Amino acid sequence: MASPKPVDSGLNARVARDQRNAQLAAQLAKEELAKFRGPIRSGSGLHGPSSHEEARFEYANKRLAALRAISADPFQVMVEVYTEVAGENGRLQEKEQLWYANEASSSNEVFNGGGGSVNVLAWTHPGVQLALVTDLGECRDVKTSGLRLRSVEPLAKARFDETMPVVSAVYQPGGAVRPRKAEPRKTGLKAVKLDMTRDQVQAFISRMSGMMIVTGAPGSGKTTVAFQRIRFLFDQQGEREAGDRLVAYTPELTRVFLANENLADQAKSLLMTQLDIPASVVDAVGQFTDRYLEQVWLYKHDARPRQRKLPALQIAARTAVLGLSDHHDLSRLWEVYEKQVVDRLGDAKSADWLSVDPTDKRMKTLASALTRAADASHIVRDPLKSSLTMAAVYQQVFRAYEAVRDALSSSPRARFDELFQQWLYWVYDPVSALATYFGSRESEGAHRIRRGTAARVNEAEILEQARSEWSDRVYGPEDRPWLAWLLRFALPEAADPRERFREMPSSIAPAVNSGKRWTHVAIDEAQDLCVAEASLLGSLVDPDGALTVSADFRQIVSPVHGMQSPDAFKIGRSLRGKKTEQIYPFARNMRQSRQIGRFLQGFYEVAFKERPTFDVNVPLEDKKPQLIIAPPQDHALRVKQIASVLGRSEVVRSIALLQINEDEQALVKLRTDLEKASVGLANIWAATGSGLLTTSVERIKGLEFDACIVLGLEGVETASLNFTLNRAYVALSRPARRLVLICSEYPAILRKVDKSLFDVIQS
Repeated sequence: MASPKPVDSGLNARVARDQRNAQLAAQLAKEELAKFRGPIRSGSGLHGPSSHEEARFEYANKRLAALRAISADPFQVMVEVYTEVAGENGRLQEKEQLWYANEASSSNEVFNGGGGSVNVLAWTHPGVQLALVTDLGECRDVKTSGLRLRSVEPLAKARFDETMPVVSAVYQPGGAVRPRKAEPRKTGLKAVKLDMTRDQVQAFISRMSGMMIVTGAPGSGKTTVAFQRIRFLFDQQGEREAGDRLVAYTPELTRVFLANENLADQAKSLLMTQLDIPASVVDAVGQFTDRYLEQVWLYKHDARPRQRKLPALQIAARTAVLGLSDHHDLSRLWEVYEKQVVDRLGDAKSADWLSVDPTDKRMKTLASALTRAADASHIVRDPLKSSLTMAAVYQQVFRAYEAVRDALSSSPRARFDELFQQWLYWVYDPVSALATYFGSRESEGAHRIRRGTAARVNEAEILEQARSEWSDRVYGPEDRPWLAWLLRFALPEAADPRERFREMPSSIAPAVNSGKRWTHVAIDEAQDLCVAEASLLGSLVDPDGALTVSADFRQIVSPVHGMQSPDAFKIGRSLRGKKTEQIYPFARNMRQSRQIGRFLQGFYEVAFKERPTFDVNVPLEDKKPQLIIAPPQDHALRVKQIASVLGRSEVVRSIALLQINEDEQALVKLRTDLEKASVGLANIWAATGSGLLTTSVERIKGLEFDACIVLGLEGVETASLNFTLNRAYVALSRPARRLVLICSEYPAILRKVDKSLFDVIQS
């Protein structure tokens, strides 16, 4: 790259320039707004808007929002940069540029007039993002696949608190100019936009297609950056190189899946109000899976959902059998499924559909073709390489199959299609495969039940109950993701019914109404999925699309449902290209005060016997965590005292009392004592609301509060329940400013933690 040209380093000159440009940008934006005739209306015409009209409509709306934002508050950052950009002829073009960026804009605006020119870019512009996190004078190569930008070298930059009527900012170089007093930090999901870390920016602007796995400690911005990538793909897809395989990133082909439904309201608010993404893209994993299964499982051979209500402990035990499986179980289950398909295809000569016309030789020819397809197949453990899916079998027998249908008149053909559909659902029956696989793995099932229920049930009885129900063709909520997963790969993908066995649904169409795959799927808190859910969702992404996964596998909190690695996403996924999967570990905890962060580091090292994977939030100072040791009968009084003190703090707006392991009876008793002591309470188990929140870690997973009172740490090391240490870790990581632990005795686990990291108060 050529040497940078000399730049005016005088702070006063930059301030004066930025002041003029702010006024000019606001003035010209208002003039553009006055000429703006409004967005192009969609929905016109007999058949609705074309894709071209929709694109124009979307662009007009984005530009209208940008002009309004700039006219009200021109920009929030400035960067002077040297860049290299690939031109249309492939040659690199070097430019020295002055950019401003607006955090409410998703389009790039170039204003000319009034004796000057001002570039106000979208906050998603990759050059702006890179310049903000790169040191002055350092050239940052951009190796991102699909973007024309090749390098960025920042020469100067500024962050503005205010631009009109007077600039208030911090310049680099130069320092502060009339800085405003910092506002108290708010808890909850929020877009950081122009305040990302270097690691976050690298993940944010990573290649447009492929899988991005965002990992990191609580409060490290995993969810925020995963969601912001959606906006980035919407805004920057026009910057892709023409040689790339291009898919469209639109709200209609985008889905955000939440494993924790308690996050839904916050996620929708973040997407709509801060990222201008419709809430319609958000879906709960469980609800989607249920809908999907109902749409693809058209004939169930009397299979039916469980009607009787099981006790909570039995539900947990049954969930553990499948919910704690790993990705190896997916492969082994598929192998069992293929063996079932081979056996049942081999019985084609006795199928009911032959009765439509027993004298027609074409029928027997089709039965023989199906049998040969079974005999010629090879059993595999990978559904994408299977020669026994309905699509693969159809390709082997379609001539014989179509000959039968062509020879039948209308009424017999309809009867044949009906019986053939029922027979196929018998051949590919998911309940039988589930029963065969999980029903035969008693020791593994018993181990999962034991760890998921702390050995409080008879494992043999639970497994026998499960086998009995499967034998009676009864399935429960815990089975549904696995049934859906099997049918996803068994059923054909072809949208055109003429390219598959008739009356069989496409396995893609029920998920995406257009019959196409989604071009971008984002999954938050992915460690809380079971492996069948993960593989199912990943398989529905277009091969040239994007899959964004946010996960921390130290934060599995359910003792009976979750996965400990992202390996399930590799099964059934058809993303293509080099380096399809990229992992971005975020290292900085930005949620918590330095004092809570250091305590959490100490706890992490003792609990998980490894060095912490995160850094503390050094700029945020507050009080050390407190450990209060008091007898159980005094807990209510202690909670009242703490809540009263915290309620008078300027930095505390939300307070939650958290149980590490959910104990409804104990919580109800404590609430009764607190009510007698005149403590205002939110509804039990509520994650939001007025008054003191009283809930468990599982129910507030992914949320954060200003202050937390945590109960139950003294029993963590002796607990036999799955992931109790994880739950304790999650509980300790929920508060941003204040953390208080109330225990009946000194927790054994804290005896190994540096005593200087917390204060002890003993009754």
